[in-house]
Amino acid sequence: MQHLFYQTVITYGAQLFTKSEIKNHSQLALDKSYWQEKFENDFIYNAKLNGEIVGSFSMDKKGNIEYLFVHMNYHGQGIASDLYSEIEKIARNTNIKMLTTQVNKTTQSFFEKKGFKIIKNSVKVVGGEEIISYSGVKSIIY
Repeated sequence: MQHLFYQTVITYGAQLFTKSEIKNHSQLALDKSYWQEKFENDFIYNAKLNGEIVGSFSMDKKGNIEYLFVHMNYHGQGIASDLYSEIEKIARNTNIKMLTTQVNKTTQSFFEKKGFKIIKNSVKVVGGEEIISYSGVKSIIY
C-alpha cells in the first residue's frame, strides 16, 4: 500500500502537485506511523487484481475522502468507480451525511460525474505558476 501510494505520488504527482507538495506526499507515503494511524482510525479500502493492489481510498469518519487513486496501469477499467461506490456504501452505513474531498484538475470531472459540487477555494502563486485549490462536496441521500 505504501509503495503504491509512493509510486503514484512520484510518477503521477508531477502533473498535479507542486514540488513541495510532492515532497510532502512522498514523505507521508514512507511514514509507517502515519499509515498505522490511518488503518486504525479511517476507512481504507484497497482494490486488488490478481493479488496486486491496483487502487485505494481513505475516508475519515466525518466523510472527508483523503484520497482515491488507481495505479496508472489500470486507469479506465472502472476501478475508481467501484472504489467510490464503496465510499457511498460506508457513508450510508455509518450515517455520514456529507462527503468532502480535495479536487485537482485530473480528478475534477470524476467527482463531478459522481454528483459532487466543485468549489474554488483559493489561488496561490508558486514558483511563478498559479495554483488553484478546489474542493468537492456531496450530500448523501438516504
